[in-house]
Amino acid sequence: MNDRQEQKQRTIQSVDKACRIIRMLRELDGAGVTEIADRMDMPKGSVHTYLNTLKQNDIVCKTGGQYRLGFFLLELGEEIKHKNQVCQFAQGPLDELASETGELARLVLREQGYGVYLDKSEGKKAIETTILPGQREYLHYTSQGKAILAHLPESEVRKIIDKHGLPKQTENTITDPEALFEELAEIRERGVAFSQGERTRGLRCVSTAIHEPNGDAVAAIGVCGPTNRMRDDRFRKEIPEIVRDKANLIEINMQMAMN
Repeated sequence: MNDRQEQKQRTIQSVDKACRIIRMLRELDGAGVTEIADRMDMPKGSVHTYLNTLKQNDIVCKTGGQYRLGFFLLELGEEIKHKNQVCQFAQGPLDELASETGELARLVLREQGYGVYLDKSEGKKAIETTILPGQREYLHYTSQGKAILAHLPESEVRKIIDKHGLPKQTENTITDPEALFEELAEIRERGVAFSQGERTRGLRCVSTAIHEPNGDAVAAIGVCGPTNRMRDDRFRKEIPEIVRDKANLIEINMQMAMN
């Protein structure tokens, strides 16, 4: 039995449906019983029961005939973020990274084969971004994601590829597994990962992995900016040195906290 089959067998259908309703409310930014029932092909009575249960547990709220996600989810998310060790030690270095480069600095954590944006800090020239804390991205088309992948066992990377694929975001996205493995080897050698319009055209990023005291690469810190500012020695030498320095500082702080 493979992992996917085992996971499917262990799924509790009622919990799965509740999670699907939550995701649908997020996608629709609120909806009524009838709309959810039609989209999920479920009886309206069943949908109402699920929504009422979620409401009693503060997961959703109701205004008029519309159900929306409740702020209790925000409370949970903030608590998870606050208790995460990487977040605890990354805020200062993240702010320094943004200040010293003038660009947008971001912190990404690995979870379930995705990169989850945990935090950001904006320098004086930082680009505007619509990415919110908690948003997930594929690992193969961001510099933070590739920095993490470069330090995972090849078998684990292949499992991630098998599960999520290598979807194309722009013409620069790496979609061939062997080409990706070649780049990951280069990233390990130089210590930083670059992305050049692989997720967003005209955007370049520099990142490096953050390792837990046990050596696991669990996150990445990086800087993003427009191509006209992220080029030549600044892109290839100056910013990588700053990024590596801030990642090292986070790792040292995490290690010292264990002593």
